[in-house]
Amino acid sequence: DGDYQVPGSLRHLLYTEWAQVSKWIMYQPIDQIKEYFGVKFALYFAWLGFYTHMLIPASIVGLICFLYGCFTIFTDTLSTDICDKSEDIVMCPRCDRTCDYWKLSDTCTYARITYLFD
Repeated sequence: DGDYQVPGSLRHLLYTEWAQVSKWIMYQPIDQIKEYFGVKFALYFAWLGFYTHMLIPASIVGLICFLYGCFTIFTDTLSTDICDKSEDIVMCPRCDRTCDYWKLSDTCTYARITYLFD
């Protein structure tokens, strides 16, 4: 297999074409990985590459949903009603002994964050 600095060796090929951060988008040289590491490692990296590429469409959909939530966060009816301080809704205590009454508008930030991520 040779040294990774010797051109033409399998180790050099894997080092220059696969084991660098700048090559993350390139296809993996599965045949060379199989020759160097064996079938189990090649299958693992083939599955990992496939899985990573299949996560890209899901991440794009998730990003679109998140951006939609960012753009519509202040028009959500439920969180707008919660954040409305003019109604001043008083809620029951959360526990029996030491908890006090609390205002619904105190949870405005949490309501907006919940809308954003739900």
